[in-house]
Amino acid sequence: MRKIYYIVFLIASFTAHAQQDAQFTHFIYNQLFLNPATAGSENVTRFQAIYRTQYQGYQSTFDDGGAPVTQVISANIPLKMLKGGVGITFVNDKIGASTQRDFKLSYAYQMPVGNSQLGIGVSGGYFSRGIDYSRLRAKDENDPLLATGRFSQTAIDLGAGLYLNNPSYTIGLSMNHINQPTFGLGTDKATNTLKRSAYLTGSVLIGVSYTIDVSPMLIIKSDLSTISAEVGAIATYDNRYWIGTSYRTGDAMSGLVGANLLGGSMRVGYAIDVIIGGKNAKSPMSHEVLLSYSLAALRAGKKSIVRTPRYRY
Repeated sequence: MRKIYYIVFLIASFTAHAQQDAQFTHFIYNQLFLNPATAGSENVTRFQAIYRTQYQGYQSTFDDGGAPVTQVISANIPLKMLKGGVGITFVNDKIGASTQRDFKLSYAYQMPVGNSQLGIGVSGGYFSRGIDYSRLRAKDENDPLLATGRFSQTAIDLGAGLYLNNPSYTIGLSMNHINQPTFGLGTDKATNTLKRSAYLTGSVLIGVSYTIDVSPMLIIKSDLSTISAEVGAIATYDNRYWIGTSYRTGDAMSGLVGANLLGGSMRVGYAIDVIIGGKNAKSPMSHEVLLSYSLAALRAGKKSIVRTPRYRY
């Protein structure tokens, strides 16, 4: 009985302290991670990577720290023969003794709606959770009933979304983990459920002058019981350089800088979060680096129409 209580407590603690889904300050440039309906929406083939160190230097009860470190790699390709696009995303998220890995394939059907393009997308893949019990500190280290070793478990993970893409604005609505996969992490006496995650994203492109554009942006996230939001804006000069800021409720103020290089084919960005909420439980800063490269869409016949000719996703 004591072992069951211990495991229930441990799994509950893991759930409370681990982020269910990784968060990114570059969310406006990381739409495929959030919404499968964005696959192929740019009408270019894009390869992208983001590296994030969150609450850098935060020390938990683990000897080597408990701050989240996350990498996401993605690619998406528009394919006319499928009347849409396909994408692939891999996320590696590590928090102290726990790890989360998410691999999924996405397909989006892209259809014209007036001057806009509507994407209807689905995704499927696997979500893996793991924990190394040997890196957790037990109150009684000699208790023979305590779990030891490493455990990892994989489950099917499904998602779906809608994405309306207009040269002047975007609106996205999606839900990940629709099937709510569960993980025992070494025991059948307790389960850890991956809750459904809903996302609403939006941006507007405002031409201030011939060379300066401003784009307000928004993301609202919910696990259907709690809600968080992030709002901000990015200013772009000559379709090449950008600078922006955003605010994440209850957490941080952020600054973003970046550039479009090689004629717009390469995108490089950096973001920093300065923590203003929950300071006692977090280190003061998070850092994020974005690297992206795009190629002309695979096509046969006439040249593809580019619906987002400026810097935006």
